[in-house]
Amino acid sequence: MRFSIMEREPEYLFDAVRRDLERLANKSYSSNGKFRPCCEIIENEKEYKIRMQIPGLNKEDIDIELDDGMLTVRADLKQEEMKEEETMHMTEFSYGEYEKSIQFPEEIDTEHCSSEYKNGILTIMLAKKHEEKKNTVQKISVK
Repeated sequence: MRFSIMEREPEYLFDAVRRDLERLANKSYSSNGKFRPCCEIIENEKEYKIRMQIPGLNKEDIDIELDDGMLTVRADLKQEEMKEEETMHMTEFSYGEYEKSIQFPEEIDTEHCSSEYKNGILTIMLAKKHEEKKNTVQKISVK
C-alpha cells in the first residue's frame, strides 16, 4: 500500500512556500516596517551608480540624503483617493513609506553627485573623492 507525501507529511509541502515568503518579507521590508526598494550598485574608479525601483512616484516625492557616507532614500507612495461611486475590487500595489540606506566605504565628493528619476527607476551618481597624490619624490643633496 502506497501513501502519498500529503498523507505522511502534510506540512512538508508548505515548508518551502513558508521559507520563500519569509525570505521575501525580510527582503522587502526594513525593521521599521518601511518598504525597502530593490536596488543595484555599480562601481567604477570614478563613481558609484545606484539604481532603485520605486515606481508610481513624482520626483518631488523622493528625498535623498548623504550623511558621512550613508546614503538614505525616502519616499511615500500614497494610494489615490477613490471617488464615492468607485469600488476597489483588488489591488496588488504597495503603498506606504519607502526607505533604503546604504553605507559607502570611501568618501563621497558631495559637490559632484547627481540623481535622475525616469520610468520608475531612480538613478543616483555618487562621485568618489580622490585626493591628489602629493609628489613623493624628494631630492637629497649630497654633501
